Amino acid sequence: MLPGKISVLFCFLLVGVAGLSFTQFNSSFKLLSVPLTDTVTICGTSTTLHTSTVAGYSNPIWNNGTSGTSLTVNASGDYWWQLTGTNVVTNGDFTNGNTGFTSAYTYKAKTGTPNALYVEGTYGVYTDPSALHNGFNSFNDHTGNSPANQRNMLIVNGAPTANVTVWSQNITVLPNTDYVFSVWVTSANPGNPAQLQFSINGSPLGSTITPSATTGNWQYFTTTWTSGSSGGSFPIALVNQNIIASGNDFAVDDIVFAPVYRRNVHVVLNPIPVLALTGPNAACGSYNLSQTIVGYDTNTYNYVFKDSNGNTIVNPMVALSGTYTITEQNKLTGCTSAPVQKTITINPNPQKPGITTL
Repeated sequence: MLPGKISVLFCFLLVGVAGLSFTQFNSSFKLLSVPLTDTVTICGTSTTLHTSTVAGYSNPIWNNGTSGTSLTVNASGDYWWQLTGTNVVTNGDFTNGNTGFTSAYTYKAKTGTPNALYVEGTYGVYTDPSALHNGFNSFNDHTGNSPANQRNMLIVNGAPTANVTVWSQNITVLPNTDYVFSVWVTSANPGNPAQLQFSINGSPLGSTITPSATTGNWQYFTTTWTSGSSGGSFPIALVNQNIIASGNDFAVDDIVFAPVYRRNVHVVLNPIPVLALTGPNAACGSYNLSQTIVGYDTNTYNYVFKDSNGNTIVNPMVALSGTYTITEQNKLTGCTSAPVQKTITINPNPQKPGITTL
C-alpha cells in the first residue's frame, strides 16, 4: 500500500424471549443446534417474555439484538434469547498488546513518525490508528475510552491477497456445544472497506464482514458454530478477503468466542373477545338476554349470564327487572371478554279486563 493507506481494526461483541438462555459450559447442554423451545399462549395483544438464570452465564440478548432480561412482544411468532458463558479468547481486547494470537501479517511497532503501517499486509496494536499511519483517521477503541484512558485495538493495513489470516488463536472447545464467535470492526480509512471472514479450523464460517466506510464507526458482527460430538483444540481466525490494495484498512476489537445457551419461545397471542350489547332494554313479562348480544354465536362462544346479585343463571330468559352481567368466551382459545352489564326492565303483561253481564 502507498503511504496514505489506512490500517484495519477488528472488534467482537456479544449480545435476546422468555425461556431462552445461553448454554452452560457443560457438554450436557444442547445449544443452538438443538435449542429448547417454550410455547407461550396469551389472551391479548402483547406479552412480556423473561430470560432464565444459568449459572456462569450472563449478558442476555434477544433475537432483535436488544439486551436485558425481558422483552415485550406485540405479535405472535417465534422469538429467542440467549446467554453467553466465559469468553475463551485470550487478550481479545488487545489490552496486553501483541500477545496471545498469531497473524500471517507482519507486526509493526509504533515509531516516532506515523509510518509504521505504510506497507500492505502489516498490523499494529495501539490506541490510535493515526499514530501508525498518517492516512488512517484518529479514533478510540470500541469501548470509547477518552484519550486520557485509551485502550488498544488491532490496526491493519490489508494485503491485496485473499485468504490471508489477519488474526488467529487456538482454542479448546467442548463436544456438543454451541459457541458464538463475534467481533467489532471499523474502517480506518474510508476507501474500499475490508471484507473479512470468520474461520474455524480452516473453514469459512458465516457471512462476509464488511464494515461501513465511516471511520471510527464500530460495528458488531457475529456468527455461531457447533462443536459436534468431538471436542478438542481448534484454530479460530479472521481472514481478509479484500484484494484491493488501496484502502482496505481497518481496526478490530473485543473478539469473543464463548459457549452459548439459547432458548426459543413460540408466542401465540389470541384476541380477547369484545362483547357488544344492544336494545331493547324493556320487555313485557320476560326477556331473553341472548337477544341483546350483537352477533350471538353459540358455535364459537360460550356465554355466562349473571343476575344483579352475581349469581349465574342457566336460562337467559329472565322475568325480573334488574342489572344483568354477560361475558363471552371463545371456545377454541379460552379467551374471555370483559363483563358487560345490561339493565332490563320487565313490565307486567296487561290483563284482560273483566266483562260483566246484566
